[in-house]
Amino acid sequence: MSDYTADNVASSQGTAITERSGTASADTVQAGSVVVWRNTGAGAHTVTLTTNNTVGDLAVADRQIAIPAGQVRAARVPVEWGDANRRVQVAIDGTASEVKYYVLGGI
Repeated sequence: MSDYTADNVASSQGTAITERSGTASADTVQAGSVVVWRNTGAGAHTVTLTTNNTVGDLAVADRQIAIPAGQVRAARVPVEWGDANRRVQVAIDGTASEVKYYVLGGI
């Protein structure tokens, strides 16, 4: 399992960012970050973010992000989805390593 901290991209000078490679269900990202997802595979993928929160004692449904083949999607991971350590679990279906992603913060 890897806990990926967001790369700080608050600079206007350009910032190096780290490409991550998906795993089936072992990674977490920082709550409050923006994640850019890139599908390098020939088929569609679904990324599932575990929301880790409730409203009125009811669980909030996990967020699924559909990424068609060859496409890029970006999504903010709300702070309230984080667990006690401000982490949100990421699960990617199929051949998860075909999904590359960038965890961005400071924006």
